[in-house]
Amino acid sequence: MHAGKERPPFWVLMGAVMLSPLAIDIYLPALTAMARAFGHPFAALQLTITLFLMSVGAGQLLVGPLADRFGRRPVLLGGVALYLVAALIGMTAATLELLYAARVLQGLGACASVTVAFAAVRDSYTPQVGARLYSYLNGSLTLVPSLAPVLGGALTVALGWRSNFAFMAAFAMLLWFGAYRCFGETRPDDTPVERRLYRWTRYRPILFNGHFLYYAALVSAMMAAILVYVSAAPVVVMDRLGHPEWVFSLWFGANAMVSTVAFFLVPKLMYRWGREATVQRGLVVVAVGGALIAGLYWALPLSVLTFMGPVALLSIGFSMVLGAAASLALEPFPERAGTAAALLGAIQLGGGATLATLLLMTPLAPQLSLTLICSGVGLLMWGLARCIVVPPKSESWE
Repeated sequence: MHAGKERPPFWVLMGAVMLSPLAIDIYLPALTAMARAFGHPFAALQLTITLFLMSVGAGQLLVGPLADRFGRRPVLLGGVALYLVAALIGMTAATLELLYAARVLQGLGACASVTVAFAAVRDSYTPQVGARLYSYLNGSLTLVPSLAPVLGGALTVALGWRSNFAFMAAFAMLLWFGAYRCFGETRPDDTPVERRLYRWTRYRPILFNGHFLYYAALVSAMMAAILVYVSAAPVVVMDRLGHPEWVFSLWFGANAMVSTVAFFLVPKLMYRWGREATVQRGLVVVAVGGALIAGLYWALPLSVLTFMGPVALLSIGFSMVLGAAASLALEPFPERAGTAAALLGAIQLGGGATLATLLLMTPLAPQLSLTLICSGVGLLMWGLARCIVVPPKSESWE
């Protein structure tokens, strides 16, 4: 922690990272109703998820330097305010094109908040303590999918799909007031301030760091698997299998709860094994989960259990990988944590969304796409670690 800087309240950081999953998971059960309301096919409404995620990923390249130049606090407040306005536009949208625009703006607001949250942890804590907090923040990310679909389904049935956007706006308003009162500036005093915000020299030291690139590619692959699952689950459960919204919400929420519990337990594993070893063992769990999905796909008829069940094992592996990997990626860049966190987020979400979209456009069943990422890419990254990643060192967890 840098002298003279106050540590940010964890509940503000938690709220900041929750904006992004809230903007997706709360209205997944409402996609069918939205497709009917706008008179467009289901795939056209799925695009609102893709646009949001690509906006979050690409926007971080713009937000990171802003957070390093002007500070974390103004970027956080501005991002939450933009998210709030975009949610209100989405709530009142009369055309699908306006809804698309609202989702792009909402993604820009969400990317500002998550970039600041991760940069503030890097500003304020040692890498080892930061790894624990990253795991807790990722646990907060998965807490939303465990609750939001149930809430979104209830809101949609009772008040219509627009009530989901009203809830997002209310959440953002409460977060803005909380951050305004309690979130102080965490940017280190020695952060380099360059005359030009966007220049190659700002990004080059990070992008040419093999340690950073390995962990960024790793979290991007894990995000791609998560997005394939999130995009395919409502189609498989509600469209192909014909189950109602509440069945989808319960299964989706149960898997998200497994992730939440795992993320809050992973710091104990990192304390015992170290961060690098936790990542490598997590990749083994992910690879096994991918193989299980393929085995069930070929051996048994499609059902909610055979599609959603194996994701519980994947959720544990993702939890082991993501928290420690984020900490390891950002560790070499204390003096420009905002830019590094933004690049990590851009690669994670932008790369993950691109890979997931390409796989979903192929004739492959979503189960096989998950297997390709989890078993194929997971084993590849596990093997590459022997060449790229420095062997684990003893770590202090004070």
